[in-house]
Amino acid sequence: MGQKCCTQRKDEVGAGSKDGKAQDMGSRKSVAGGSYDKKRAISIGYHSKGDDSEKSDKAFETNDLKAFVELLASEQAIESFDERMHPWAEDPKTVGALAGTQLAILASAAEQAEGNKQIKHDIRNAGAIPPLVDFLKSEQNDRVQTAVVALSFLTADCKENVVAAFEAGALELMLKLVDSSVAGERAAAATTLRNICVEDDKYRKSFVELGGILALVNQLDTKADPALNHADVQLEAVLNLQDMVETDDGQTIPEYASLAVKAGAIPKLQALEKSDDEEVRTSATEVLESLRDFA
Repeated sequence: MGQKCCTQRKDEVGAGSKDGKAQDMGSRKSVAGGSYDKKRAISIGYHSKGDDSEKSDKAFETNDLKAFVELLASEQAIESFDERMHPWAEDPKTVGALAGTQLAILASAAEQAEGNKQIKHDIRNAGAIPPLVDFLKSEQNDRVQTAVVALSFLTADCKENVVAAFEAGALELMLKLVDSSVAGERAAAATTLRNICVEDDKYRKSFVELGGILALVNQLDTKADPALNHADVQLEAVLNLQDMVETDDGQTIPEYASLAVKAGAIPKLQALEKSDDEEVRTSATEVLESLRDFA
């Protein structure tokens, strides 16, 4: 999965070709991604008093992944930041959530240069994935959203991280967030689920059994959110559904296609064929062609 933003996902092979599908299957990141493109692990000023903030500063200075992981449990409060950290996710309210954000920023760096890809493995080896998945259970929105963003980066193009996330229980927890009232959270959760499911058919099967197809179909007609490019959100929703109902060589999976039709995908895709965005229109048409035989 060579991380491109969703407007760059279509391969040069051409829309609808089997080769294009096979290559595109590995080229996804959520529209929630890219948010940290201009940040390094955090050089943003923040205000907090206590031992954990000092440990956080030291971890930043030494790029100590294990220290960040240990800090994930911290409940030490953060008073404020000097600037907004993310376009839709809440700013961290504790040093623990800040540590998760640090890890998300480091993981996002893997999208900027091939030489940075190892960081995803390093973060996993430091033990970050289980506690980040645990964040998804939190009643604190900042922790949940930090985990969604971090896991969307960590599960992209990294099978080992997908396995770790699945084994930690991310699939069911992330699926609950696809109905979030926050558009970015919905989109990032849906694409993280996609990242997990395309790595192993048994993960996809578990997702479908949990009602995941309906959840993805419901993403096709969400309302616009000013924090995100709506065409990107729509394109991502279409492509995530496509990846769930087709194999990596573009063959339709009858059982899953039938479920998508029953969930109401066809009228929603027909509406997207009228989009002002060419990629949204083209992608919607492709998926419709895959589903019509099962209507």
